[in-house]
Amino acid sequence: MIDFKPSHVVLAVPPLTGTMGRAEREHAAAIIVRTCQVQGDEWKSVTEDQVMAMLTADLEAGTQPFVSLIKNPFFKPDPAALVAAGFAKRDGEALELTAKGIEALRPWVRLPEASGA
Repeated sequence: MIDFKPSHVVLAVPPLTGTMGRAEREHAAAIIVRTCQVQGDEWKSVTEDQVMAMLTADLEAGTQPFVSLIKNPFFKPDPAALVAAGFAKRDGEALELTAKGIEALRPWVRLPEASGA
């Protein structure tokens, strides 16, 4: 059961370190997570157009982690490797994280503090 939203996943520089075995997969997952964050904060398939819109907006706004990553020669997202490892699946032309992929994010999940009296 998914008990957290995309906005609960911290995307540091570098993002999702130690979650999917290879930085290239983690970078691709971070792009999906960030796109889900800005596309309604729900887990869903994302298209290349949505990803490009997110990247453009984040770069223009100076939003991390992609402002720093885009300049890094080692930033090489590999969606095909993400799919091959079972962390994502293709939905037509779109990509979607699988339950395995979402669960792998858990070390980077920070739930908001419950407000109470």
